[in-house]
Amino acid sequence: MKKHYQKIPFCILVACMIFVILTAGCTYNGPNPLESTHATPTNSLTAETTQSVQSGSTQPTVSWKDFYPDHSGEKKSKLIEEAKGRIMSTFPELDRSSLTGIWVEHSRITDDGLKEIGRPYIKFEGIESTSDGEEYAVFFDPESMELTYYTPYGGSCKDEPLIISFNEAKEKAIDFIRDTQGSDSIADDPDTYIYAVNSYKADEEYSPPVAYVCIYKKHDGIAYMYNSVMAEYDMSKDNIKRYSDDTANSELLSGLTTLSAEPGITFDEAVKIAEDKIVEKYNLDEIGLEYFEVTPYDSYLLWWDDDNIVYADDPDPIPLVWYVGISDKNSREKALETGLPPLCGAFRVDAHTGEISRLVYGDIKIKTYGYMG
Repeated sequence: MKKHYQKIPFCILVACMIFVILTAGCTYNGPNPLESTHATPTNSLTAETTQSVQSGSTQPTVSWKDFYPDHSGEKKSKLIEEAKGRIMSTFPELDRSSLTGIWVEHSRITDDGLKEIGRPYIKFEGIESTSDGEEYAVFFDPESMELTYYTPYGGSCKDEPLIISFNEAKEKAIDFIRDTQGSDSIADDPDTYIYAVNSYKADEEYSPPVAYVCIYKKHDGIAYMYNSVMAEYDMSKDNIKRYSDDTANSELLSGLTTLSAEPGITFDEAVKIAEDKIVEKYNLDEIGLEYFEVTPYDSYLLWWDDDNIVYADDPDPIPLVWYVGISDKNSREKALETGLPPLCGAFRVDAHTGEISRLVYGDIKIKTYGYMG
């Protein structure tokens, strides 16, 4: 049997990836006439047989606590006031009297009642605008005093005509990232991957008229999964629509990325590890698995910089992983009917140890972090 690999267009993938992969998975319900290639068996290999010393491994000597010290209540109040000044200098159309900052700690409870960890930040919500009647949310990093999140509660109107082109909007989005981050902006970092898409052109019926730009940080030529900066620029209003900076402190990130960028196991070996787990419940010949890239940067190999790793009190190195999407015969048949991507599962295998940190397919749900549904 022959492996079959494809790349799903990312602009389509993001619309359904969260619902399909994070919560469901897929199950093959029986034969169908769709032709499909299959995954090729390889020599026996399991995670247990790959638990060797990780190449280039050194235990990190840094922690998030080195960059986010404890502050007194008085100091926090001063930093919140400083953040207000930064907001008004960046977005002068916002109403300063509506700025009420809340300090969000490293360890917190989400609105859904779940425990999580991450970098501390200052949160402003329900900010009123003096220009468009919208309400906005703005977050700031309390140490760097950099904007980390900006969004209106509403969306762009689809009926408004475009007044600038996609290329102009793309460049203005990158300029906004550069101006917001300053001299060490990710926009000027050569070791990055820039992904840009015309959301309006990709889906004129449902998507707002924005240019979507996301810049991913790399290390040794391999992209991080989450360390990125995103900006959406509105082509109908000629202004920034949304912004999100998910980059960690550069010293913290580099201090945690201590493993070799050369994988200790191959892609095919990682696939075999996942298939060995899937075959415990499913017949591979019947389900006809195919594999897809689920990232926009043309690679299955990446650094898995989950917040639970980066912001752990006693952190381990950021793992190098193979991250792969899955489709089967049934999902591909449905895709022909709906026009949606056939992706219905995914797996993530450590590229040095072979450990499965994520496998979602049908009734199989292995997840190190996150929603377990």
